[in-house]
Amino acid sequence: RIVRESAAPDFDLDAVPFDDAKTYRMLARGDSEGVFQFESTGMQAALREVVPTSFDDLIALVALYRPGPMEFISTYARNKRDPSLVTYPDARLEPVLEPTYGVAIYQEQLMDISKRIGGFSPSEADDLRKAIGKKNRTILDRLEPKFREGAAAGGALPGVVDHLWSLMEKAGDYSFNKSHAACYALIAYRTAYLKANYPVQYMAALISSVMNTKDKVPFYVSVANEMGIEVLPPDVNESSMTFRVVEDRIRFGLSAVKNVGENAITNILEARDQD
Repeated sequence: RIVRESAAPDFDLDAVPFDDAKTYRMLARGDSEGVFQFESTGMQAALREVVPTSFDDLIALVALYRPGPMEFISTYARNKRDPSLVTYPDARLEPVLEPTYGVAIYQEQLMDISKRIGGFSPSEADDLRKAIGKKNRTILDRLEPKFREGAAAGGALPGVVDHLWSLMEKAGDYSFNKSHAACYALIAYRTAYLKANYPVQYMAALISSVMNTKDKVPFYVSVANEMGIEVLPPDVNESSMTFRVVEDRIRFGLSAVKNVGENAITNILEARDQD
């Protein structure tokens, strides 16, 4: 709600294009403080390493930065820069892993691998997904012999079978399905788009959204200053309840001033309106 109200009046949040170079340049620099899902220092480092250039990269990053597939961030980044480095230990993996530069990122990919190479039925592949999603080692242990038997029957080399099952086990530590990652990436893109294209309005809205968490207010004020945005001090004649944009600058919100309650602020605003 805050983001919508603080954007430009004629800006339709539901019509955001997915080809905004300005947004991707900002993310590639790791300038993602205040961007949904991409705010941690680890994710900022991943952004700089991968250098996302498409929405698919954002989906992949959301899913990669999890305990299961996290070790493959560098592989994804390397193969994205030079697709000739992508190799497939089994030719049947190419249609599954080609979209993600040879890296198994999503639960859907592991399900596909279990059917193509492990000989799983659709229901068995879904059992695998449930076991991975719920971190259920008991079910994984039950499915392992079935996978190994089916892969061997299909002609997969023993080393390949070991590698593929290790991916299933790692994913069981914590992994995303692509549809879930895509939903997160969409919100991440939209917040990044607003920060890149409407930085003053976005930062005013962002700081207003964390006013009840006092330690975050100075942090985001500092971020705004680093972006070249001046945050003006509270002013009894100009401040409103929340942080607001005043001539390409941000005026400090009265609700963020310690020991100033909502009733006092309401009285100030009413008096100001009257005279």
